[in-house]
Amino acid sequence: MRASWVREGARSGFTLVEFLVSIAIIGVMTGMMMANFHGGQQSSEIRLSADLLVSQLRSIQTSSYSGRLVAVCSGGSNDLAVCEPGSGSALGCPGGICQKRVPSGYGVHFNAGSASEYTLFYDTDGDKRYEAGERAYGVPFVSSGTVRLTDSSAGLPLDLVYVPPYGQLYVNGSASGTVTVTLTLGHRYGGLIRHVNIHRLSGKIDHD
Repeated sequence: MRASWVREGARSGFTLVEFLVSIAIIGVMTGMMMANFHGGQQSSEIRLSADLLVSQLRSIQTSSYSGRLVAVCSGGSNDLAVCEPGSGSALGCPGGICQKRVPSGYGVHFNAGSASEYTLFYDTDGDKRYEAGERAYGVPFVSSGTVRLTDSSAGLPLDLVYVPPYGQLYVNGSASGTVTVTLTLGHRYGGLIRHVNIHRLSGKIDHD
């Protein structure tokens, strides 16, 4: 009777094979959960980057309607350079003065060599193109740096400039050309993409 009790008790535990199978199942489930988590995080990051870019472009467009004043050097060796406080252009105005004025345009510059961020600038010389002295500051597509500009229907590098007072859009210095400019954002660690569309005639800016 005692031996029978011992044998039944022994059968109630886990064998080594059962233990290893359980560990394998837990590992697979954990891997699937982590993959889903990272996939969801990537989707959120690229959607956020598209939202932020659309918001920034609309803000630039609005500045062209209102004629927002910006600080620009007048005279001196850095004539027409941006001297906006807190901007990325720290040139100063030797031989001139820093004064507020309405620029010829409010722009954003996309550089293929630095595709994880874009540059906001003020077109101070009226050529509707980006120059180093016109730089306001750089903006990452998303703070983690994981989203990049992978393509543009108008090519790269790309300058978009909204001209006051009606917000006319110039693409790489031209007011003519394709009706819609499409920017493609991609995540560095996956195949997820988003398209930001800038409609020249209607002024509408959106993303898919």
